[in-house]
Amino acid sequence: MRQMVLIIVAAVGTAVLSASVMAAAEEEAVQPTEKIVLFDGKAFDGWVRHLRGGKGEVDETWTVKPGGVLACTGRPAGYIRTEKAYKNYHFRMEYRWAGKTGNNGVLVHMVGEDRVWPRSLECQGMYRNQGDFFEIGGFPFNEHKAGGHRVGSRRVVKYGQHNEKEPGEWNVYEVWCVGDTVRPYVNGKLMNEASGCEITAGRICLQSEGVPIEFRHITLEPASDASKPWPVVPKEKTVLFNGEDLDGWVRFIPNDKRGEDKQWTVDKVWSVRDGVIHCTGKPNGYIRTCDSYANYKLHVEWRWVDKPTNSGVLLHRRGIDRTWPTCIEAQLMHQNAGDFWLLSHSTIKVDGNQVGPKQYANSKKKHASNEKPPGEWNTYDIVCDGGTVRLTINGLLQNEGTEANPSSGPICLQSEGSPIEFRNVYLEPLPK
Repeated sequence: MRQMVLIIVAAVGTAVLSASVMAAAEEEAVQPTEKIVLFDGKAFDGWVRHLRGGKGEVDETWTVKPGGVLACTGRPAGYIRTEKAYKNYHFRMEYRWAGKTGNNGVLVHMVGEDRVWPRSLECQGMYRNQGDFFEIGGFPFNEHKAGGHRVGSRRVVKYGQHNEKEPGEWNVYEVWCVGDTVRPYVNGKLMNEASGCEITAGRICLQSEGVPIEFRHITLEPASDASKPWPVVPKEKTVLFNGEDLDGWVRFIPNDKRGEDKQWTVDKVWSVRDGVIHCTGKPNGYIRTCDSYANYKLHVEWRWVDKPTNSGVLLHRRGIDRTWPTCIEAQLMHQNAGDFWLLSHSTIKVDGNQVGPKQYANSKKKHASNEKPPGEWNTYDIVCDGGTVRLTINGLLQNEGTEANPSSGPICLQSEGSPIEFRNVYLEPLPK
């Protein structure tokens, strides 16, 4: 009994200490109001250099080269970090591999004492793995808690293909930290998202981890809901499905696990062949765009492969991935395409009457079904303009609502019943 009491007291003490460390980081953190040059290209003012166990010489591992380049030998393991803690910022730097490629990382929201793996969220810098997340020392966030095919131990794998240039060329690594969300971009491409981060402020570290690497133009700029680069409002035609693979999409099946054949369920449900997305329809789940969107015209083509059943286009998913997320569903159930379904307390007004908020709420389409027979391709054209949503099936306006909530977010294609196929999925800007 005494041992159990000691364990509980120790656990409570650890939790209290952890909370106090996070609170201190949040309280002392600087929130940029203008551009901050973190590295002036001349000296290490404003930085602390740390190597594993205090071994090695920091002046040998980290040096400043002509042209304002910060050079790191990669050995021994450690990092260089900002003296100050920061929150709500847009971090930007350029980096390149000086020779052989290898491992590195940008650690954000680092709190606690200096050690070779400090408590933080690592935005991975390993060659061709940039954008993976590694939680270090206990860094809870939604996507890691959710599990599934992208999660392994401390890692959450990036969304899709890498976007790094060839060794020796300069790359741009940006990390947006806004509230409890962290988003890394490599050469302009969104690589991942960590939402619901329990730690939202801290110091910023650049790792020394194996091989020589160089950095330059390291800056911070203010970041807020108003200035962040999402939701994306299309300015030109944006192809969401490239006809070759699901790069740009996140596949989700709840509680996904590897089967006896070592394959994840998502790999069995979703595939691409001959320029078409194939979905088996079971189990329930969806694919969603990596990025969030607002104010657009969405075009989707679909057809039923065999017996038609149920599916849907989920607009503006909010929160974490789950089977029935908060969103506006543009229905695809056979003979019901064009209905609205309001999932998980979303809302919309149709003919002046509010639909929702409930777990599930429905507003029927305006006309009889005009879907084509199974096996033939149908078109779904969806206009999202602020809170207004219009659903057009095969050229016929079937439904329209206003004051939709949510009015921005990722776009999902459902797995919900039987085999269905999709093609020609793209966005266009709204007319001016």
